[in-house]
Amino acid sequence: MTSERMLKIIDALVPELQQQGNAVFFEYEEVPMMLVYDESADRMRIVSPIIEVSRLEEGMLEKAMQANFHQALDARYAISEGLVWSAFIHPLSDLSSELLRSGIHQVAVAHVTFGGQYTSGALVFGGEEGQR
Repeated sequence: MTSERMLKIIDALVPELQQQGNAVFFEYEEVPMMLVYDESADRMRIVSPIIEVSRLEEGMLEKAMQANFHQALDARYAISEGLVWSAFIHPLSDLSSELLRSGIHQVAVAHVTFGGQYTSGALVFGGEEGQR
C-alpha cells in the first residue's frame, strides 16, 4: 500500500485530517489518532494516546498486557514517551484497504475499552486470564 492510498482511505473515514510530513493526525469516532509511515522501511503504525503512565491505577498495566495476549486482535497496548497507547503496526507492502480500516477501528476500540474490557474487538482467544 502506498502512503497516498492510505491517506485516501483515511480521508473517506474521517471528517478532517492534518498531514505533517510522514505523520497524519485525525479523529476516528471521537478518538484522537496519528498515522506514521516510512515507505523506505515498509512500515506504518496507527496510534492513539490513552493515559499518562503516572496516572495508571494498580493492576491496569497487567490487565493491558493480558489483553495483548487474549483480547487484543491486531491492535495492541504499548508504552512510549510516558503514555499508554493503543497501536496497530503493520508492513506497508501487504497492507490491504480492509486491514487498514480494521486496524483503525481496533485502535479506537482498544482506546475506548482501556480500563474496562481491554479489547480491540469481539474476538477473545481463550485462557483463564482472557476470561476475566
